[in-house]
Parts: sequence; structure tokens; C-alpha cells
Amino acid sequence: MRLQGKVAVITGAAGNIGLETARQFLREGASVALVDLNAEALESAKTQLVPDIPTTNESHVLVIVTDSTSEDDTTRMFSEVVAKLGRLDCAFLNAGISYSSTPILDETMDRFDKVMNVNVRSGVKYAGMAMKELGNGGSIIITSSIAGLRGTPGMSIYATSKFALRGLSLTAAGELGPFGIRVNTVHPSGVNTPMFHATWGPEKIEELKKAMPLGRFAEVDDIAGVVVFLASDESKFMTGGMLKVDGRSVSF
Repeated sequence: MRLQGKVAVITGAAGNIGLETARQFLREGASVALVDLNAEALESAKTQLVPDIPTTNESHVLVIVTDSTSEDDTTRMFSEVVAKLGRLDCAFLNAGISYSSTPILDETMDRFDKVMNVNVRSGVKYAGMAMKELGNGGSIIITSSIAGLRGTPGMSIYATSKFALRGLSLTAAGELGPFGIRVNTVHPSGVNTPMFHATWGPEKIEELKKAMPLGRFAEVDDIAGVVVFLASDESKFMTGGMLKVDGRSVSF
């Protein structure tokens, strides 16, 4: 098992990518703290994960309701994880929101503030503080997007937030590296989830699908597998990295 004995925090854990990543982490031997704002959805996620907890090890699933935009909430969450699970090896910072395609001239400052607050206040600082204090290094993995690598018409605020995460991760990788803490970003293209379909609508979805060289969108397990790799020792010399999981929808 590639994550045997490790402890991971997953924010946005009640969503499709977060839940599948938690499932794969458990199968690889990790204990997982599921973090989300929606208490009911978190409990449902934990119930779904019970069959994936290996009986041959001491993996645990911890549920923590947290507002990732709150400094107090985020600090409390990381402290609770360390107190109850004894360590922190990985933080998968996956909380985020999107919205339906909107021209830039129709955007509002209220939405700009909301999207930036949720998507960019990712908890890197607090994960880094906890890992530094424990002294064992760790891996911080941030969900960005291909929208954070190129301009995306109709998604100006979302793309801005995802570009910001790339800058944050590069800076954090340099500052936290001396403490053995790695920071990398994952950049999915369209992932076959309800949020993705709601963002674009059926006609645009078909158009986007036809443009994909592999003839399909990503599935949540495509993303989760990359996150497992970045959490494991297989990626121990990777930091400041940018991993596209996009089926070549971006050609660089």
C-alpha cells in the first residue's frame, strides 16, 4: 500500500473528486479527515466509504465540518486532525466553486469576491504550519484547473482564481521546501461531474466533448489517481509541479 500509515486531509470531501480521492487513499492504507461545509453530505460520504476501509490496518475516517474561508475554522480543523489522528502527511486542498458561463462584461464584484474567497483561500498556510510544527514534511496538493493555464471565455473569475492558485503553489513550494513540505497543483479539464454539466449545459458539453482527442471527459478516478501519486513517496522529488489531467485539451 502506497500510503500505509499516512494521514491526509481532504477539503471539498463531500464532492465527487474529494470522495473518490478519499476512497483511493483508504485503499492505499491512509487515514483520512473528510472536510466540507455540508455536514449532511459529509456523513453520507463517510457512510459510502465504510466498505473501502481495509480490515487489515488501522485506517480511520474522521469527519470535520469546516468553512474553508474562515481562518478560525481552518486552524481548528488542522489542530483537530493532528490531535485525533496523531500526524499530518498530506493535505489535498480541493474545496472550490464554479458557476454558469458568463461574459466578463456581465460579471459582478460580489461574485468575484465569493469565488476568490472560496477558491483561493485554500488553507496552504495552515497545512504548512501544521506540517512544519510536526517536523515530518508532507505533501500539499491543490486542485487548480486547465482554466488556470489558459484564458477561458465566459469563466473570467473562475480562471482568475485558478491562476492565483498556481502562483500560490509556486511560492509556497519555495518557502516550505526547506521543511520537507512539497506543494503541487493538479489541473483537470472537464470532469464528468454534476458541477461540470451544470456549468456548461448540454449543447456546449457535446461541443467540448467532440474537441477532446481521447473522445471523453475525465472521470473522478482519473483525477484521484494523480492525487494519490502526489501524496505518495513516488513523487518525493516533485514540488512546484503542475500536473495536467486534461486528455490534451491544452497542448503544452
